[in-house]
Amino acid sequence: MKKLHLVCIVFLVAIVLGCSSGSKKEEKAQVEPTDVIIADELVVLKDGESRTFKLDPGSYKLEVTATGDGVSVEWLGSACPSSGQISSLVMACRVIQTGQVVVKNPTGFGMGALSNATIKLIKLARDI
Repeated sequence: MKKLHLVCIVFLVAIVLGCSSGSKKEEKAQVEPTDVIIADELVVLKDGESRTFKLDPGSYKLEVTATGDGVSVEWLGSACPSSGQISSLVMACRVIQTGQVVVKNPTGFGMGALSNATIKLIKLARDI
């Protein structure tokens, strides 16, 4: 009798587990894409010097602050405009082919001031 009860209990557990797992749809976890920080740095640029970052196709956000005469920003491989001389900039750009972003201390014919620039470049998870 004890064996029969044990067999019945095991059988019932198997049925319950089989029914409950069969009736639920499998849920797959959706992973949201995340932004990726490419650079987050402080650079010292002498007059005429630049810092260049290679970019794969995609959308990017650039945040720059600079001291001295400021800096200029140029996007290569995209239709985004150059910045001209700035001391602060927040800008998003879509790069359509392998390209570059160049942060440059504009030249003062060797007599310009140093520029301390903070550069934060982020590859956005979603295209703009």
